Amino acid sequence: MKKIFISLLLACAILPMSAQVQRGLKDTYILDSFPQVTFVWNTPNPEVISPENFSLFEETSKVDFTCTALPVDETPLQKSILFLWEDMASHAGQSDFVRKVLQKFFNETSISTGDRFEVAYFDRNKTGYSLLNGLIGKFSTDRKALLNAVTAHKNNTGKYSSPLETDLYQAINDGIDLLKKETGRMGVIVVFTKGNNFKSSGGIQMEAVRKKAQEAGIPIYAVKYTNAADTPEMNLLAESTYGEVIATTTKDFNGAYNSLKQCYKNLDRRLHGRDYKFKFKALAERDGKPHRMRLEVDKVNQIIPPYTAPEVTFWMWIQENLILCIAIFIAFVALVVLLVILLVKKRKERESAMQGAMQQEMGRVRSESAEQVRRSNEALENMRREQAEKERSRQAAEEEQRLMQLMKTKNLYPRLQCRAGAETFSYTIGKPRVTLGRNASNDVAFTMKNASFNNQTVSGYHADIVFNGANFEVVNKSTSYTQGIIVNGQLHQRCPLKNGDMIGLGEAVVTFYL
Repeated sequence: MKKIFISLLLACAILPMSAQVQRGLKDTYILDSFPQVTFVWNTPNPEVISPENFSLFEETSKVDFTCTALPVDETPLQKSILFLWEDMASHAGQSDFVRKVLQKFFNETSISTGDRFEVAYFDRNKTGYSLLNGLIGKFSTDRKALLNAVTAHKNNTGKYSSPLETDLYQAINDGIDLLKKETGRMGVIVVFTKGNNFKSSGGIQMEAVRKKAQEAGIPIYAVKYTNAADTPEMNLLAESTYGEVIATTTKDFNGAYNSLKQCYKNLDRRLHGRDYKFKFKALAERDGKPHRMRLEVDKVNQIIPPYTAPEVTFWMWIQENLILCIAIFIAFVALVVLLVILLVKKRKERESAMQGAMQQEMGRVRSESAEQVRRSNEALENMRREQAEKERSRQAAEEEQRLMQLMKTKNLYPRLQCRAGAETFSYTIGKPRVTLGRNASNDVAFTMKNASFNNQTVSGYHADIVFNGANFEVVNKSTSYTQGIIVNGQLHQRCPLKNGDMIGLGEAVVTFYL
């Protein structure tokens, strides 16, 4: 729950900027080489800043890190761009200038698909409060409608008294509110202003507008009607929101248009900001717990979630407790040896009991008649054979169990890739002896018959693949192919197998993979 809550806080901090650009931590921490930790951080500043501008803290301790600026992402973004037009009766020349620039922009500029625009002018009325007036009334992709609206707009002829410097900031503030309603899109403001505003108090101040634009991730671009040099606040507003200032001469609308067009061309790159790849050595141990992080950019704290340290793996635990593991292994081996000794002892006791029983039976037989002796001898021989058969079966079972355990210990489970004409199938060897042949009772049975395969070329019981404790070998069991089995083009009655060997059973081909 704690991780989810932190993620939600981070999302709330990032979403107001744009649903298309992820500011702050991108993706997640990379902990594959822990204690080395890597993450990517995005800033709205598109310019490369020095690693000295960053400070990184784990819990309360400052950590050393390397920081690399990554190439700028220029993927096209969905943008809503608001042109703000300072329309004053005394600035008819300025209005004509703005109209020409915007007419040229909407008529000649190559506009990215999906970008939406609105042109709004603001009047400086008698109270000094600015009012936004949209020429379209909404953000639109219709270039023709925007061009016609700009062309049809009539200059303001009203009078004003004592306009406030803050009228411009109020208009920008209203523009920010308007752009914040354009959800899922990046917002941009381009304001046309003469720049030499009257100084007065009251109204919204530049600092409040700048903070609001930074929080919303909306850059301010300022196109100055003249080369006025007395507007340091406007310059600061544009630069601190990562916009740009376009200063022009009074009549050079072509120069203003060319600069504006270049700004628009670079807009996606600037809106993406800049990604930085951080690498640092974690101070935390492998404890599976979250550890708080803090990042300062130009001494300003940034929201950054904690990372969760990985836990100690099983093999790491073995390395750290090697002596204990060796002791456990020795104890296990000793237990196995003890069990083997007990089994051997029981086997000898069983054989001794069998011999005693046989001797008693022989003594009884000697006292009987010849017929009884014959029958007894037959019965004894049958019993001996049965006992021998049981013993052979028991030994065979023990040997099979030993070989299966050996296969398991060595992790030997070869695979047979079988081809019968057009049909193929595979079989994984999981026991010491595997039978191959045409009969269905075989482990690997070639019962199929198709146009490209004659199963009669395979003997009913053709061959065995056996594990002798050291390796696997193929043994000829066919009464039809008495000359041997073909292994890699050579005839063999018995042949050790290695990885990739090809065994021929009539028209069937079996490839052995170890």
